[in-house]
Amino acid sequence: MKISLLLFTLLFSIKAFAQTLPNLDGIKLEKAPDYKLAEPFALQTANYLLSTPFKKEDKDVMKSLKFMGKWMNGTPDYSFSVADMEDKIGRDNDLLGLYMISKAKYILENKANVKDSKLVKLNAVTLLLNYCSKKENLVRMTKQLKKLAEAKEKGELEKAL
Repeated sequence: MKISLLLFTLLFSIKAFAQTLPNLDGIKLEKAPDYKLAEPFALQTANYLLSTPFKKEDKDVMKSLKFMGKWMNGTPDYSFSVADMEDKIGRDNDLLGLYMISKAKYILENKANVKDSKLVKLNAVTLLLNYCSKKENLVRMTKQLKKLAEAKEKGELEKAL
């Protein structure tokens, strides 16, 4: 009984931590070193966004998107662009934003792969597809994104990109 209670508590705390939003108001992003110091918060925020339904009326979601946008635009260590993906996922600003969040998450978790743009793109799209495929996340899939989801199911996502 004690072991099952311990396992339940551990699993619940891991789940709760994954969806915790850091205090974004206390994070300053003014100078280059600030962005490096904010990387753990950017990763935590990306994890929060990719584990929470996409509701524009949710102030935490909007605050998180604003923080991530500011961090991605200001960090001198990484470059974020959607130019190569508009034709692949559509011109929907919400999807493009979620793609950028997925890209940031992958890069921050896999810093050794940051220079491999194909690998970054493949994994960012995979994260995006995993998020968008869950109906509870309230994201409408574009025709282009549906094609990528089909390619992923067939094991041909890399070729489709």
